Amino acid sequence: MPPHTDIPGTARLAGAVETRDLAQLVDEAPWSTYQKWLLGCFALVFAVDGLANQSLGIALPALIADWGGARAAFAPVAASNLAGVALGSILGGLIGDRIGRRWALISAIFLFGLMTAAGGLTHSVTQLILVRFIDGAGIGAAIPNGAALISEFTPASRRGRAIAIGMVFIPIGGILAGMLGAGVLQMLGWQAMFFISGALPMLLALAFIRFLPESPGFLLRAGRPEVVARVLGRCGIQLDARQVYSTPPGHTSLAGPLGTLLAPAYRRQTLLLWGGFFTCLMASYTIFSWVPTMLHTLGFDLTLTSLGITTFHIGGAVGALFSGVLVDRKGFSSAHMTLAAAAAIVAMVMAVMLHQNITIALLVLPMILTLGFCMAGLHNTLYTLAAETYPTAARATGVGTASATGRLGAVLSSYTGVISLDIGGSGAFFGVIAILLALCGLAGLAARKHTAPGLIVTA
Repeated sequence: MPPHTDIPGTARLAGAVETRDLAQLVDEAPWSTYQKWLLGCFALVFAVDGLANQSLGIALPALIADWGGARAAFAPVAASNLAGVALGSILGGLIGDRIGRRWALISAIFLFGLMTAAGGLTHSVTQLILVRFIDGAGIGAAIPNGAALISEFTPASRRGRAIAIGMVFIPIGGILAGMLGAGVLQMLGWQAMFFISGALPMLLALAFIRFLPESPGFLLRAGRPEVVARVLGRCGIQLDARQVYSTPPGHTSLAGPLGTLLAPAYRRQTLLLWGGFFTCLMASYTIFSWVPTMLHTLGFDLTLTSLGITTFHIGGAVGALFSGVLVDRKGFSSAHMTLAAAAAIVAMVMAVMLHQNITIALLVLPMILTLGFCMAGLHNTLYTLAAETYPTAARATGVGTASATGRLGAVLSSYTGVISLDIGGSGAFFGVIAILLALCGLAGLAARKHTAPGLIVTA
């Protein structure tokens, strides 16, 4: 990893002799009202992400009924979306580290909003596959840049909670999708589900053009210290004219950040992080994509299938927020393993229960709620670790590639979900999820264990 480099500013012209790390300045400052407002803006990104992403799962039972055919014929639709997310996560992280988080994020949000809405205009599985692939690319590109911005505007002592607050809005978006689905599908049809889910991200992107700032670290690397001073001033942080502020240098090519991730200092934890994300998102997207359909096959009507996924996301919203507090207070390892073990146990209990044909809604829905709590919290711990592991110049790429690896697991979920349902029913469905969650817990713990003291940086 290259050493920190100074970027000349007014302080250097005044004959300053002291150099200060910009990230340390943010870490030591109070968490201002403006920073909290920015966190709220970033949280909305994850909310519309969850809304757009879940729209397909909510609409899928109605789509299958409208277009006909076996449910397996629609597996490529979910797979294409997740493949797009994987590609977008890598490209979005690279572009964000290269041109800045702000425009990378705005463009990504508008793209996935537009493509989500376009899903309502499709007339075949092939058309829907193409639209959902591009939609996924936009969603994937938004995630690493949103997470990087949250990390760079938040003091280190609050970073776990800040990322948790951001991530909690993914299930909140899923809750909104479920609430929309319960009414919209019956009254307006599945097309309206896509139209509404796409309009909201586009409106948010347009608002961000006016209000969203660039990250201070990127601005300093870009040689714009006067803008840094203005942005940090809004955060209540004043730059000292007697000091020169520094940040790790940027990369001269898009491939540069990838080299950092696989450098000897980071390679082991990078690979372990990828494994944790792969298994976690494979389990999560198995539920996102197929739980409404699974509940429908158990005899639940469309209203109850929407309620089922809404229940999962309600648990997820609470769990993601709880995990942030747990990480800040107890540390990553304790939080991660507690949530992984609990999630695996709940999934296994559901596997046994449904294998015995115990399908009473009053029992199934609370179990889905608990599973959502644990899985969202587990997902959040991984994002917290990924955002803290890499330096500023490679942070968006680090988060993006980890997320992309997870989405590759999610692509497979499109098939493992339907195959497990066809072969072993709901019992096999949740048995697979339990195994994946156990593997996720072990990978995340190993990633933290093999992180050398002082390697995790906040610069």
